[in-house]
Amino acid sequence: MADDLILMKLGGSVITNKKSQTPKCRRENITRIAEIISKSNKKIIIVHGAGSYAHPLAKKYKISNGLDGTDEQLEAIIKAKKQMRELNQLLCKSIAEAGLDCESIIPSISMKINRENEPVDFPKGKFDEIISIGKIAVTFGDIVDTKENNVGILSGDTLLLRLAELYKPKRTFFVMDYPGVVKGSLDADVIEIHNKINSKFVNNVSIHNEGDRPDVTGGLLNKIKCALEISNYSECWISGLDNLDDCVNGIPKGTRVIND
Repeated sequence: MADDLILMKLGGSVITNKKSQTPKCRRENITRIAEIISKSNKKIIIVHGAGSYAHPLAKKYKISNGLDGTDEQLEAIIKAKKQMRELNQLLCKSIAEAGLDCESIIPSISMKINRENEPVDFPKGKFDEIISIGKIAVTFGDIVDTKENNVGILSGDTLLLRLAELYKPKRTFFVMDYPGVVKGSLDADVIEIHNKINSKFVNNVSIHNEGDRPDVTGGLLNKIKCALEISNYSECWISGLDNLDDCVNGIPKGTRVIND
């Protein structure tokens, strides 16, 4: 177990306005994240989501279904990749301004996926190289080529799972725009969260419709399922930006996901 490593996924809802149909970043949140992690002496690998920088295009042009042969879709793929790199650069710039060195690993350049949308030929050596010299490694959900000469979407959640399998860090965090898995509605006067959830939760709970927040990679339910798998390798938490400082400093808050 890598006790000196923090693995975290910054949700697209945290670093972008996910409801927007055009790219809109949440600069204050990005700056705040950079300042928090700058105070940590841990090795850090960050995966970030796409939010409004890619989900609307991916959904409109059905990119997750593969190539459809149209010029319009090809243009959308190029545009979405470009916008994802712009978002990645915004995050990395803030991290650098907070006094830390970081380096991006761009999936569309360095990875492919199989029929199950899982990464193949994963560049672990590159991640090792970055964190071994004290830099923060940053990667993100992206549109990538498949082994069958097509395209598909490699989600940030899937990347997080692969990294957890490989590194087995003490703790892995999903950082969302809410403080954990919420009991009831986010609109309630007092927001309550589940302290712990397990596989029974997935089978018994009804996840509220998130249709107004386009997400072509599965939404909250799939994140919980992914977190359940990650919990086989690492203590796994679903938390929020307000808890990130505590989480980075060894006082995790939010919802712990346990696969039992």
